[in-house]
Amino acid sequence: MVKVDLHLHTTYSDGTLTPNELVQLALKNNLEIISITDHDCTDGIDEAMLASFNRNLTVIPGIELNTDTEDGEIHVLGYFIDYQNKDLQKLLIECRNSRVERARIMVERLNSLGINIQWTRVEELAGYGAIGRPHIANAMLEIKSIKTFQEAFEKYIGRNGVAYIERFRLNVFEAVKTIQQYGGIPVLAHPGYIKNLDNLLPILIESGLKGLEVFYANYDTNTINKLKNIASKYGLIPCGGSDYHGIKTKTEKLPGTFGPPIESVNKLIELKNQKI
Repeated sequence: MVKVDLHLHTTYSDGTLTPNELVQLALKNNLEIISITDHDCTDGIDEAMLASFNRNLTVIPGIELNTDTEDGEIHVLGYFIDYQNKDLQKLLIECRNSRVERARIMVERLNSLGINIQWTRVEELAGYGAIGRPHIANAMLEIKSIKTFQEAFEKYIGRNGVAYIERFRLNVFEAVKTIQQYGGIPVLAHPGYIKNLDNLLPILIESGLKGLEVFYANYDTNTINKLKNIASKYGLIPCGGSDYHGIKTKTEKLPGTFGPPIESVNKLIELKNQKI
């Protein structure tokens, strides 16, 4: 039985559940330790901690930083980050503002293609969270310009879509160092999808990388075993989780279906205590 899920998203980035709703789902699924890892945002952590207070659930402060490399986008998870640090929050606001501006331009491009979604509706769908591409996709679904959520990304707003544009991001080395700078433990997210992992990993470790997402919801057994061996080879902490967003696709796994052993959390805590 999985007791740990270290990769979860809420309405503060591109998830569909509020932090409180996500905590209730985690409790329902008998999880004992979770981490809220919203993209470029830590605003949901306090709500999750409050919802888990006096319950059999520990919430680890986390984040998922989106970065760019020559070979595409790479994400870095940060655990036990000092999410209340004012300088960190200034940087995250800059990242999120670029996300909003990109979304606005994407809506304009979609409008020029005859897909008449309204920017105000995208804002409404985002609520108090950071506006992202899933909100655009949901707006497209509402007006029936697409048949499925995935179609929005495949044809229009995914990296190869006709309405896609880039936005400001840290590079992957800056992300690792930023997480360390603010007291966090940097872990490479979904490395099974990174093309040049063998070449990139030693450089990231030199920059301060401490963990690898080994137990990931969409990995098969062979990929998990391969990543276990890589983590062992480099002395990285094997982390993982469901990467749950609540978008209800056929392949999405619920919190509690994938995650690392408790021993991985203990190793993260040991590193955290060494930083204090």
